[in-house]
Amino acid sequence: MTVEDKQRIDRIFGPWLLLALRPLVRIAGILLRRDHTNAPQGEIVFIKLMGGGSLLIALPALLGVRRRFPDCALTLVCGSPVASFAQLVGIFDRIDIVNDRDGVLALIGSSLRILFGLILRRVDTVVDLEVYSQLTTVFSLLTMARNRIGFYVANTYWRRNILTHLVFFNRARGVFHFYAAAASLLGASPASRTDVRAHLLARCGRVPSAGEYFAVGAGCSEFASVRLLPATEWLAYAEKHRAELAAKRWVFLGSKSDRPIAEEVANTLRQALGSELVYENRCGELSLAESVARIGGAQRYFGIDSALLHVARALGVSSVSFFGPTNPTTLLEPIEGYSEKIHYRPPICSPCLHVTQIPPCRGRNVCMQLFTLDQVPFTPWCEDSSGKSVLPAKID
Repeated sequence: MTVEDKQRIDRIFGPWLLLALRPLVRIAGILLRRDHTNAPQGEIVFIKLMGGGSLLIALPALLGVRRRFPDCALTLVCGSPVASFAQLVGIFDRIDIVNDRDGVLALIGSSLRILFGLILRRVDTVVDLEVYSQLTTVFSLLTMARNRIGFYVANTYWRRNILTHLVFFNRARGVFHFYAAAASLLGASPASRTDVRAHLLARCGRVPSAGEYFAVGAGCSEFASVRLLPATEWLAYAEKHRAELAAKRWVFLGSKSDRPIAEEVANTLRQALGSELVYENRCGELSLAESVARIGGAQRYFGIDSALLHVARALGVSSVSFFGPTNPTTLLEPIEGYSEKIHYRPPICSPCLHVTQIPPCRGRNVCMQLFTLDQVPFTPWCEDSSGKSVLPAKID
């Protein structure tokens, strides 16, 4: 199933289920009068179906919860792409994976199996880390957990009277603030960046550097490929910084699907760096833990907005990152003493991810033209009746 398929299912079924369940929830609340004090009294369940990088952004908060409640079982309910990141962070006692790859029936069947297991275990607290999903709200409710914590924005008011505790999610501010707020509702404080780095290194170890090399994450997940930096931009960046990039070994990391992208970028870099470019395309060859270890041994990390960038930052590896459809200030927590260079030249339509279902540029990546344009395009995107992107009419 694609991301679009899952979002479509959420939009179709979520509102009707919430509408049907809301009156029952209010009646149950009046009759049961349950104790909703914040402190966990049993198993804590986190829900994160998409976005492995989000777990890394939330790692200080998650590690804080783990240390604050060492005797409470921590469970993660996640989608298939998130599972490897859940195993990497090593916070959870149990990882329940929703089968979101083999069609609707597999999705429903695995979700029900996980749900019944949570009900039978009488889990105490559910923390829904999905900001926009309606079905995860329904899932949280059906667990019958004593406390149900989640986020809300202006257009997710329907979570009121469904979840027991709500955290306002301001899309203009750093997401890490709100993960920390959810942890604070449980009575936990985020772990320090020093502790996070030590935790990850203990999980993965460090590969001794066999000569200086750069780690590169040129690809990203299927969600919002508009984050990709075009080859022409890699070329323009390399030509401008040739002196500091030459005579270095480049190690490309990512999944198997990122392999063609890595080859394209490597061939592009060769145009700027010539025969001095030496590279390894390890996309799809290494496990996530092995990739993390490679990043840990790198002199510097280069990449777009993806999970591997958050790995580099968590490990304290100097980074150069490229942003366009997402705002780096909302994703990158300031880290004292950390060395990084962020390239972001937003047109007025950025950020668009998590704000609209379809990018206003229809995937033209104008926000990722960071080095080849003299000026940032400030023309608003408009659509005609057919949905085709057009320039606005000139006003005399």
